[in-house]
Amino acid sequence: MLWLQSPPFGRWVAAGLLVVVAIWVEFRPDPLVDHPFAIEAIAVGEELTSLNTETRRIPLGLLDQVQPEAVATRAIENGEPILASDVRDADSAIPAGWWVISADVPAIARAGDQVKIVLLDSGKVIEGVIASSVPDDPFAAASGGIAVAAASASEVAMAAADSRIAVLVSTG
Repeated sequence: MLWLQSPPFGRWVAAGLLVVVAIWVEFRPDPLVDHPFAIEAIAVGEELTSLNTETRRIPLGLLDQVQPEAVATRAIENGEPILASDVRDADSAIPAGWWVISADVPAIARAGDQVKIVLLDSGKVIEGVIASSVPDDPFAAASGGIAVAAASASEVAMAAADSRIAVLVSTG
C-alpha cells in the first residue's frame, strides 16, 4: 500500500540543497581587485602617486595589474583607468640627466624602446630612448617623446624643430 510508506524526506532535502547551490553559483559576486584610476589629468612623465590616483574595485581579470611605482608614458585624463601600456617603471630605461624632446616617432615605437636618431643634415647618429609613444588616436599628431643624453639634447632639439631627424626603431 502506497499511502503507508514514509515520505521521501531525504530526496526533498537533496533537491533543496541542489537548488540553493545552483542559485549561489549563478548569482555569486565576482571576485574584485583594486585598480588605480586617475583623479586628475596626469601628464607624460609624471609619477603616479596617491595624490593623482585612487583605487577602485573592479572584477578580477578585467584589466592588467599596474605597478604602483610608475611613470606615465602618455597623457591620462581624469577618471580613466590606468592601463599597463600607459606606464613604465619609475626606474626605467631612461638614464638620469637625460632630456625628453618632442618629435615625430614611428607608430610601432613603445615607451622604453631603444632608438637611433639620425640628424639628416649632418648624418650624425645619436642614441635615444622612447619616453612616450604616439597616442592611439588616429586624429592626434604623431609626436612622442624621445629621451637623449644632455650632451646632444640641444642639437637634437634644433633638428627636431625643423623636422630634420629620422627616428629608427629596432623591431627585434
